[in-house]
Amino acid sequence: MSFDLVIRGGRLVDAGGVTDADLGIRDGRIAEIGLELGAAVHEVDAAGRFVIPGGVDSHVHLGQVSSKGDVTADDFWTGSRSAVHGGTTTVVPFAAQHRGMSIRAVVDDALGRAREQMTIDYGMHVIVTDFDGPAAGELAQVAGAGIGAVKIYLTYDRLKLTGAAALEVMMAARDHGLPVMVHAEADSLVAWGRDRQVEAGELGAASHAVSHSRAAEWSGVAEAIALAETVGATVYLAHVSTPEAIELAAAARARGVDVIAETCPHYLLLDEATLDRPMEQAAPFLCSPPLRGPADRSGLLERLATGDIDLVASDHSPYTMAQKLPKGAGTTFAEAANGLPGIELRLSLLHTAAVTDGPLDMTDFVRLVAANPAKACGLFPRKGSLDIGADADLVLWDDSSFVVGWTELHDNVGYTPYEGIELTGRPTTVISAGEVVISAGEVVVGAGIDRTRQGRGSFLARQ
Repeated sequence: MSFDLVIRGGRLVDAGGVTDADLGIRDGRIAEIGLELGAAVHEVDAAGRFVIPGGVDSHVHLGQVSSKGDVTADDFWTGSRSAVHGGTTTVVPFAAQHRGMSIRAVVDDALGRAREQMTIDYGMHVIVTDFDGPAAGELAQVAGAGIGAVKIYLTYDRLKLTGAAALEVMMAARDHGLPVMVHAEADSLVAWGRDRQVEAGELGAASHAVSHSRAAEWSGVAEAIALAETVGATVYLAHVSTPEAIELAAAARARGVDVIAETCPHYLLLDEATLDRPMEQAAPFLCSPPLRGPADRSGLLERLATGDIDLVASDHSPYTMAQKLPKGAGTTFAEAANGLPGIELRLSLLHTAAVTDGPLDMTDFVRLVAANPAKACGLFPRKGSLDIGADADLVLWDDSSFVVGWTELHDNVGYTPYEGIELTGRPTTVISAGEVVISAGEVVVGAGIDRTRQGRGSFLARQ
């Protein structure tokens, strides 16, 4: 039987190692791996290039309303379009419950919009801020529908769940087989730091880093681990920015706590010094936790190499400059929207920081951007692997260098904090569900990421 597509002569890389072979695709799945595979309707020459599983981004914010009422600049269409251009073929965004909202209603709404707009496959997490009334029963319903994880915040007045409320959510998630993703910063330290800076009249962007201190992260991570350890839940530590917090996660894992530790490319490449500027120049670099310094970046790279960090997600939080600066240049650090775009550049950023200039190899790279994110979301080995029967989501990877410019990207944000940075490594061909959608870095005419084919992506229930 012939194949729909054969990728010939590539170096196949997944978390298990490197193999020189052809890869045959049939009905959107990997059907065979071997040398000199038979005839195919279409062929791709991969000689001299790595062939890796499509990236899985387990932490993105698309089509989401923030606690302040801001809607992300990217909806499910523009966000998924941007992701696939960067070699990510599966994304897992959030359905966001705010106080008083129904968990079931916000999940149904998000899934409905995703069905209409997503051009690549996707899962869905749910943010829980209110666990009173019917919430427990609704969480059971959405867990049964395949939600990937529950997310809670330990800080932010409109979002935070602490103490007994957080424990109740963790116990419910545990009973439904779901990890609990935690934005782990100690609210008391964040609020104390913020209030002191405001009282002192220090209202610039640098004060954001003062209020969201390293100690606030360490304390929040310790609290999240303690909560999970108390009830036997799986805790997914989101966007960890300091090596000391990773050490807390590693120590907990060593004593039997089920911990997933995530970091993001901006903590590996950008510097807190960018916040020591006028607000209109610093705003593109505002995120929570904030950017850190050289010692933090080096420490995170070391812990990527040791395996103490499980995965690298983008935490794509796309807000326009108008949203970041609602009062223009007079916006204070406490008023500015927080979050960085990065869904399209995630693979190239990590490759540059950790492979080209760092201690990792391509097997490590695939583990961090594809295999482990898929495992965290209950999607492996369908996603994130080159196993027979896995979805044919694939990337041909090239080691060439390029300079980042937002006009070359495909999100809807209007800027990138990586403007002018030279990166090494990028996708040349991207295959989604067995269909070549990007070739030589350009959209294939009539392929699945044309606007007329929004909604071609499929929802992936957690397994």
